[in-house]
Amino acid sequence: MSDLEQILKKVDFFKPVATRRGFMQKLALAGGAAAAGAIGLGKVTNVFADSATDFVTAAVGAERIGIAFYGNAIGSGSLYSASGDAATNTLLNSSHRGYFQAAFNQETSHLATLRSLGLPDFPFHTFKFPAGTFGSKGSMLAMGAALESIFIGAYLGAVKQGATNGDVLVAEAAAQICGIECEHRVLINDIMGVSPPNDRFYEGDLVAPGGAFGDTGMRSTVYATAGDAVNALVGLGISPS
Repeated sequence: MSDLEQILKKVDFFKPVATRRGFMQKLALAGGAAAAGAIGLGKVTNVFADSATDFVTAAVGAERIGIAFYGNAIGSGSLYSASGDAATNTLLNSSHRGYFQAAFNQETSHLATLRSLGLPDFPFHTFKFPAGTFGSKGSMLAMGAALESIFIGAYLGAVKQGATNGDVLVAEAAAQICGIECEHRVLINDIMGVSPPNDRFYEGDLVAPGGAFGDTGMRSTVYATAGDAVNALVGLGISPS
């Protein structure tokens, strides 16, 4: 079991559940804001996923989620954060806050670039995280690691789709953004104490992990469709509005 899996298992929200129904029941039983989020999630899940017919459109949503996450993590919130979600305590030291502030700025630039491509906008603008996400350093980092894993897989899928469709601009933009999302994951690994934080030879399934030093991390899922990537984000319990 990887260090990331061990950390996720320590965070109540990420402990394994047998089925999606079990996952939603667990979320609903969490109480407070999480219960409200679960009710809202049930109403919008299909719209949330069905809206992502194109990887770039889905990536717009993902980048807004990324901006909301990093803004909340450093306590400032963002244009895309739900009210009350931002961390109220300083969970990171000054150096690590610098990592997250830079990531916030990078996700903001990514969003602007994606919107400049002129594709349909993602229909949701505000994203609420499960209750307790920013209540402790462990739960916050677990969410960040899970988000970045999905972002990387989505951009890998976008590169493949762009190349298949002959859309060089989309493929190139996705590849350039994917590289930065990989940096974010490594920095989160570093804060979590994963050793080494750069723990894989390849991102996707081109070559299976060999277990050598630097190749012990889980390969990223390369999402076949934009809807698959959005469903993965829905599976984290993020409620859009």
